[in-house]
Amino acid sequence: MLVAVAIGVAPAQAQDQFPTKPIRIVLPVPAGSALDVATRAIADELTARWGQQVLVEARPGAGGLIAGQAVATAAPDGYTLVGGPASLFTILPAQKDKLPIDVNKDFAHIGMIVGSAVLFIAASPKLGISTFPEFVALAKSKPGQIAVGTNGAGTLPHFAGLVLEKKGNVPITVVPYNQGGTMAAVSDIMGGRVHATIEGVFGLRGPLQSGDLKLIGQMALTPEPEFPNVPTVAETIPGISAIGFMNLAAPAATPEPILRRLAEGLREALDSPKVKQRYADLGIPIRNMTPAQTKAFIENEQKVWWPLVKEFSPQ
Repeated sequence: MLVAVAIGVAPAQAQDQFPTKPIRIVLPVPAGSALDVATRAIADELTARWGQQVLVEARPGAGGLIAGQAVATAAPDGYTLVGGPASLFTILPAQKDKLPIDVNKDFAHIGMIVGSAVLFIAASPKLGISTFPEFVALAKSKPGQIAVGTNGAGTLPHFAGLVLEKKGNVPITVVPYNQGGTMAAVSDIMGGRVHATIEGVFGLRGPLQSGDLKLIGQMALTPEPEFPNVPTVAETIPGISAIGFMNLAAPAATPEPILRRLAEGLREALDSPKVKQRYADLGIPIRNMTPAQTKAFIENEQKVWWPLVKEFSPQ
């Protein structure tokens, strides 16, 4: 009997002591991107709290499938996690009918690294416009000549551009940057090769502050409080919005005590003064969500985006 009790207690003790070795967070976004920087801020805080390294590994490509599959097939022990943006959880599954992973069955949600980040349209001041209605008028006067550079094909900014073009009937040319993402697009805007981009404002902080970009529209149904003077796209094209996020998730079979430990750690990290200051410096909103709230948020985004992705996916 004593042996049986000892054996039964051992796994619980191991979970209480979690983590006992380094944790790896795999991201489907480029190193140095705003979502990568935010995740590294969380990783540094968890490293300090837990006394075990929390490492961030950037593995972009295939709309998030490379990173997602690496984590979905990893040992469900809490030591391999994914930072999943909209491209992985809301865009990719609607694009492809047969995937090697099922995002709604192969992951257990932990919480949000970045939640509810409205996408903005930012344009070069050289266009001579200040608002989204002026942008639409310019595009209609030059059909196909106004190029909007976005993050890579299959990402939320890319599909936000396609929805703007096709559902909104704005005759722009959407150019996804599969190498370098938004940062490469911004570089080409400064070089005059494209004219605008779509991204969370935190990913555009530098060029906005330097005056190389100007916010002309926000893809929200109601204005963000921080940007009351930037018109919403919905004022011109009703119903169009795009909200970015970065979810932290583990393989689906990860034991519940370990998931609770991870969720607790993420919540405490987001509440820490260091992370709050780092997010404020980056312009990244903090939205602390429970695993259940995270799951519900993603399910709602899937209901919004899956029909749009299926309708407007490039053939």
